[in-house]
Amino acid sequence: MIVGLTGGIASGKSTVSNFFKELGLEVLDADEIVKEVSQKKDTINKIVRVFGKDILDNKGKIIREKLRVKAFENKELLNKLNGIIHPQVIEIFVKKKKEISESSIVIFDIPLLYEAEMENLCDKIVVVYIKKELQIERVIERDKNIRELAEKIINAQMSLEEKAKRADIVINNNGTLEDLKNQVDVVYCNLQK
Repeated sequence: MIVGLTGGIASGKSTVSNFFKELGLEVLDADEIVKEVSQKKDTINKIVRVFGKDILDNKGKIIREKLRVKAFENKELLNKLNGIIHPQVIEIFVKKKKEISESSIVIFDIPLLYEAEMENLCDKIVVVYIKKELQIERVIERDKNIRELAEKIINAQMSLEEKAKRADIVINNNGTLEDLKNQVDVVYCNLQK
């Protein structure tokens, strides 16, 4: 069974993903795959053609913070970036899906699951939900972003309310870390059945 795990930036999805790993489940992390894909020479060249050379460091690697600011300042640029990255990421997940036996449970940790239209790869979908104001505060604190950029990043994604409506399972992350862990344990037990 493939379980799609999604949420929004700073919703606690990575923490949930780590809890699933601790319980022994295999997790395929889209963010890690994006990092690998975006470090390929061919991909870097395509991104530089769209965003310019000033997003590169002196070794020719992408400075993720610069790319993030440019992408979230301009929706058209963000769409172009997604057009470069998403097809390569989807290809890797499709290949993995073919390799998974029906008896095992594998977590596909994909922040933009719905936005990239990858929900059809999953048998069940789990959304990590958090109130928007708390989400904004966490983005500001975690990434040292100004409020305006934090809101732009959050607003560029499908709302967590919408994701929660479309999910099979919603994990609420407005409480403590212990509450979150307990919810993950319950979800894990239900998936085993």
